[in-house]
Amino acid sequence: MRITTERLTLHPWSEAFFDDLFALAQVPETVRYVGTGEPWTREYTLAKHRATLEHWAEHGFGWFAVSAAPGSFDGVVALVCRDAAESGIGHPAVEMGWWIARPCWGRGYATEATEAVRDHVFASGFADRLLAVYEPANEASGRVVEKLGFTTHSTRTLDGRRERRAVLDRPR
Repeated sequence: MRITTERLTLHPWSEAFFDDLFALAQVPETVRYVGTGEPWTREYTLAKHRATLEHWAEHGFGWFAVSAAPGSFDGVVALVCRDAAESGIGHPAVEMGWWIARPCWGRGYATEATEAVRDHVFASGFADRLLAVYEPANEASGRVVEKLGFTTHSTRTLDGRRERRAVLDRPR
């Protein structure tokens, strides 16, 4: 179930993307607003990769690899099912996140890729509610969240890091 936009191709996650994910997760600018803000270890990346493959097998959707040119790996749009407790909003939701490789920053790829995935998820009936969790200091992600139509649900501090939760319900 590949998704295409005017400039991008979004590929369902597969075994082939592990090395690219690990390389992306080594870039400090990429991971600074994710988790601890530190580059991912190979073991942690492998656990995320395996969990993503399992998510696809269980739910029929999950992470997508972003390609701006044939054979390139230019980022990720992540989708993960969260129950009411995990979501932090009191309702089940599909959490959406994204990373775009630094050489592709400033081109609108994050917005283009996430809009396409948002539309696909809602049209396919995979989710009635999307959740975005991001640090307010991450202004670029904040702009993507706004462009996609999310509304702020809450802001909290967790382990010394502020995080904002925003939600978007499927249009009726």
